[in-house]
Amino acid sequence: MTPSRSPLKAIRSIKTKWSLVIIAAVAVSAGTSQLGFALGWPVWIRPMVAGALALAAVQYLARGMTSPLRAMTSQAQRIAEGDFNERVHTEAQDEIGQLASSLNEMAERLAASDALQKDFIANASHELRTPVAAIQNQLENLVDRITDPSPETLQRMLQQTEHLSGLVRQLLDLSRLDVTTLAPNRELVAGGVLLKQIAHEAQLLHPGAQIDLALSGPLGVSADEQMLHQLISNLISNALRFAPVGSPVVVTANGDGGRVIIRVSDEGPGIPPEQRSRVFDRFWQADGSGPTGGGGAGLGLSICKRIVELHQGSISIHSNRPVGTTVQVDLPAS
Repeated sequence: MTPSRSPLKAIRSIKTKWSLVIIAAVAVSAGTSQLGFALGWPVWIRPMVAGALALAAVQYLARGMTSPLRAMTSQAQRIAEGDFNERVHTEAQDEIGQLASSLNEMAERLAASDALQKDFIANASHELRTPVAAIQNQLENLVDRITDPSPETLQRMLQQTEHLSGLVRQLLDLSRLDVTTLAPNRELVAGGVLLKQIAHEAQLLHPGAQIDLALSGPLGVSADEQMLHQLISNLISNALRFAPVGSPVVVTANGDGGRVIIRVSDEGPGIPPEQRSRVFDRFWQADGSGPTGGGGAGLGLSICKRIVELHQGSISIHSNRPVGTTVQVDLPAS
């Protein structure tokens, strides 16, 4: 919606604009009265002509000053109805113009959030439907005696159930982190001790995995220990999933007194440069198969990014030479 142009559009203060309108109305009224007196107009005609001319001057000068408000009212109503496509176009540089720009920006963010939510629901529904359908088919075959309850069949059902349980857990974690607006409960966490503990746990879950640790400098961080544990566990699990069998996953941590840099490196296929901007998207996999490929749900790095953001840190993806990927986490030291 495009409001009409205002003769006073270059003025940056709405109070100054209305002051000029009032001054113009008074000046036109006074000038018309003086002109009528000089020309000998009847007393009852002079105020009528002065009022009409003053009204015309006010209408001209105030043109376009209130139309952005009407446009914003229409836009707000459309937003309330779920339509985020309408925008207010105005050349005003005053407070109303700033308000219109802020409302447009809010509409754009709501539109992006709405699109992201729809994609998230669609992908989550697909991911949940796949293991549920597999379990249902296998149970129907067992009930109808098409297949016997062999250890292989039960093992496949158990794997689908574990996948479903892990996906639900990640969805709940991501939902909890999304609605978190307060800073996490921080405590002094010994980063070196925590990394050794997580590496030991990962090796128990992945027998035969090689996880190399290289720690240096003070690694104390002020963080929520549970969140930090989840962050590092997700990064190591992700690296183990994509690393070739028998290749090491290298975890390094360096502290310089102000920052703690944690890197998790693997010798997997790597990530093409054009895809690195998407690795933190939900339900997107970096193995070239697109969303939900590679045996995971595509939520691990999204959870990691949110945890790092809550701790005022940063996370980034780097390619190794000649192969592999490094995920780097930068956290403020305690």
